[in-house]
Amino acid sequence: MINNTQYSTGGKVNVPLDPPSSFAASAGNAKVTLTWTDPPDKTSQPSGQTIATWSYTRIVRKTGSQPTGPHDGELVVSSSVRDQYATSGFVDDGLTNDTAYYYAAFAYSTDGVASAGAFANATPIAGTPLSQLAEGTLIKILENGGPVEFYLAKHSYEPDLNGAGRELLVRKDCYNHQVWDDSNFNFWESSSILSWLNSSYKSLFNSKVQNYIGTTTYRFTNSGDSLVTTSDAFFLLSLTELGRSGYNSNIEGSTLPIASTLRIARFNGAATTQWTRTRNFGGDTYVYQLNESGNAVTSAANFPYACRPCFTLPSTALVDTNNALIET
Repeated sequence: MINNTQYSTGGKVNVPLDPPSSFAASAGNAKVTLTWTDPPDKTSQPSGQTIATWSYTRIVRKTGSQPTGPHDGELVVSSSVRDQYATSGFVDDGLTNDTAYYYAAFAYSTDGVASAGAFANATPIAGTPLSQLAEGTLIKILENGGPVEFYLAKHSYEPDLNGAGRELLVRKDCYNHQVWDDSNFNFWESSSILSWLNSSYKSLFNSKVQNYIGTTTYRFTNSGDSLVTTSDAFFLLSLTELGRSGYNSNIEGSTLPIASTLRIARFNGAATTQWTRTRNFGGDTYVYQLNESGNAVTSAANFPYACRPCFTLPSTALVDTNNALIET
């Protein structure tokens, strides 16, 4: 806790607020997007009396080193609307690419007392964010060291589960033919293919891309036939997302904008049957696929069909002029 005697009166030292929380800086092309949560008012215990009331948060910026105080560096923004930038963020633009910028956030009370600082840094880089590309655009991402094309399948995937700004990427061509489940059960949550996607397949991406991908929350039908949610780095599309339905299937998500493109899957240049994550709950062994014509069919979970991984990236992720992901 900081005691700032500059604002002391009558021998009483005003109490600083906690610093802003979740302070983060995300780099873009000649800009940095800043997000943070303003602190609550501070109360004394056990009386509950307010002893420090939030007034505004001040953000300062420096190059070369981290700011040491609220007046060390250039003022970026002073926000007096609580949590105004917690989600969408404040954009600090007009910056120089490939230059590291250091930011500090300080919360001020109505008594004029500054909190301790919260710190973040980012380096702008030239590129186009995924959010500015059309759905259906092909993005190149290094997989096992070589560039592979992925469709930008949907902006803001499942925003009620993931918040705004997660971009769905779907592999253009299937990776391999994979048994859905070795034990021939159609339970997605314990399936062999889900485990493989998030271990062997995930390892084909470098650590920076894996961190970018993080995890995505999505809907699926569990072994009890209920529609539930789970979170993984990699997963498969559902029957619903591909614009198809089945007699013994739940509605898992919503039809993707480029579903008609994704219905036909290819492996080594030829149309092939692709797995979905959707179980046929008429029994415990059958899973839905789309066949070579893009129609819904079912087969036993221990039969090998084509695997087409998908995942999400943040909308701020950048691509270069060749639509290759900038992985730095």
